[in-house]
Amino acid sequence: MFTIENLTYSLSVDSASFGVILDGCEIARLDVRSAVHGLNDAYETVCDEEPDLPVLTETREDGPSRIFVWRGKSTLWDEKIYTLRADPLRFTYHVVVKGAGKVDGVEYFSGNAAEPGHGSAYEFQFGFNPCKSWYNKEDYYFKASTPCHRWSVLMVPPMFCYAFRCPALSRQLALGLVARRGEHNFNAFDYLPRQSGWQSRFSLMTDQYGHTAVDGEWEAPYIVGYGAEDEFDAMKKYAKYYFHTGIAETKKKAVPPKFWHGPVACGWIQQFADNGLPEKGTSGACEPVYLDYLDRLHKAGLRPRCLIIDDKWQSEYCVDIADPAKWPDLRGFVDARRAEGIHTMLWFKIFDPEGLPEEAVVTTERGERRVDVSHPTFLKMLDEALVRIFSSAPGCYDCDGIKIDYAFQIPIGRKFRTYSGKYGVEYLYEFMKHIYDKAKSIKPEALINCSPCHPYFAHICDHARLHDYNPDNRNCKEDLEMRAKMYRIAIPDTLIDTDNAGFNTRRDTMRWLLDQPETGVPDLYCISPLPGGFAFRDEDLAALAEVWREYTERIDREYGE
Repeated sequence: MFTIENLTYSLSVDSASFGVILDGCEIARLDVRSAVHGLNDAYETVCDEEPDLPVLTETREDGPSRIFVWRGKSTLWDEKIYTLRADPLRFTYHVVVKGAGKVDGVEYFSGNAAEPGHGSAYEFQFGFNPCKSWYNKEDYYFKASTPCHRWSVLMVPPMFCYAFRCPALSRQLALGLVARRGEHNFNAFDYLPRQSGWQSRFSLMTDQYGHTAVDGEWEAPYIVGYGAEDEFDAMKKYAKYYFHTGIAETKKKAVPPKFWHGPVACGWIQQFADNGLPEKGTSGACEPVYLDYLDRLHKAGLRPRCLIIDDKWQSEYCVDIADPAKWPDLRGFVDARRAEGIHTMLWFKIFDPEGLPEEAVVTTERGERRVDVSHPTFLKMLDEALVRIFSSAPGCYDCDGIKIDYAFQIPIGRKFRTYSGKYGVEYLYEFMKHIYDKAKSIKPEALINCSPCHPYFAHICDHARLHDYNPDNRNCKEDLEMRAKMYRIAIPDTLIDTDNAGFNTRRDTMRWLLDQPETGVPDLYCISPLPGGFAFRDEDLAALAEVWREYTERIDREYGE
């Protein structure tokens, strides 16, 4: 038995497990074994059975760190090497397999995955995951006896970390998933509790889904663990680890163009409103609706500096050419707005294959047709679209930004392969970095608005969009403030697009709209009455106009104007 004592956590290491100790209590005893499950040719998961305990073959000191190495083997892998490194701030846990095969997923601290109720012992009672689903079926907080799987349309991707709490302890156990650059081939990081008789255990799981093939040696994404003051401290230390190790690039310090601060008028909900025009929904992404929108805003004393033309201004999503029936002269519209001091942005849908040749389309086992964003055919079309959107050359639109949406439609599953071989977070990262770099090469001041809440994306996001709010709720201010707090942790020094409001009840909507400048860039989606009955009162718009006026005056002073 080895004992390692540090300021915020301690470890008790024995022959095949290690206990994490917080405030004198062993909050979890983690089995060293982790199952690296396989995928066969029929796309079926093959369990990685490891009935024999690995052998502790090495212990050594490396400066202030203590290192432990175990070696074993399983039914799928010729050799498995587990490495635990404990330093004064945190511990890291690494899994290496040798052999050949496709990886379906990695189940951390699983013990022998073939046994009923397998996993590791825990004392914590509650967990926190920094991701909540749009439909409110799951919250950030959950009981330790219930599973946690997060698929989010709000933060794509979220931070892949947990904070586990025991009410009797002052500190929480934080466990985060980390991958090296180029190796984030996963979409999820699940918490899996199990009961067998009187025994309760847990493990943590990723979803490689066969997109990682091993022929020789492979190191899985690894676990970083530490003691945290609370769930926010857990997220801060997770993000700082990414920046400290250089896996994530920090954003370069620079003064952004003034128009990035808005205020922003986005037309998405206005496209559904009772604006006296026949167009509704996506058909409302047309010049008459947006001219009417701006006219109504100005009459109410609201002066946006950014205008977002929303879904569907284009004829086809993958082609991104303005629909001539809706926008007979989009460039003329953009030029006229710029003369008025308004910078135009275009809503930019991703992963929808409309207009894309079949060679660049992948189909999931659910029958979902998605863009293979790594395919050369698509990349050529993408670059042409970005030039058309941002360039000031004849025939181009000379817009000032794009709002990237539908990242949650990233293809997920086993029965497809991308051109690059990448999957999950890494696949999305390479796509978004391509967009970012290409846009900046055309127009350095181009504003890229998107919604990743993970430090890996910090340097390729100009506006962190808080994303949609479910209008069934009545806590818009608290909901979006929570998201903003997590975005500031994950991608610091990034402007926050306060985005949507409830447009359900007057109280819920106005609480957020009047307070948006305290959180980030004000953003308004609608001014006209909605078919469901919501409508601003004159005094609402007067108050909002005053908030916008004070905000823009403050921004002007900051820019010396």
